[in-house]
Amino acid sequence: MHTLSPSLQSLVSHHLATMDHVALLLALREGGEHAHSAMELAKRTGLDEAVVRRVLDDLVSARLVGGGADGFRYDPARDVAPAIDELAELYRTKPVSLVRAIYERPPRAVQSFADAFRIRKEGE
Repeated sequence: MHTLSPSLQSLVSHHLATMDHVALLLALREGGEHAHSAMELAKRTGLDEAVVRRVLDDLVSARLVGGGADGFRYDPARDVAPAIDELAELYRTKPVSLVRAIYERPPRAVQSFADAFRIRKEGE
């Protein structure tokens, strides 16, 4: 099994609850700065438009994509972009490892409890 970097592990555990999240994030990444409607993204990914809207809300809340009246575009924080690049590479080369990382992670409540006891570096 592929070992995820700490930044990708964090991205997956905090913001990518399903493979639908991954598919939409990577579809927007491929689209560059061009804005896409939820309907366009639904057609492009083969996902139901209601699912697309729900996942886009999650991705906007996580500040991984930008959303506005003109549509949605790839717009992650600069420090998260390398983890998304790693995500894209893992999706391309080892999709089973990615699926396992997403669906075998601890439930959010357990993860939150574990995070409370994680030792942080000074300045974090």
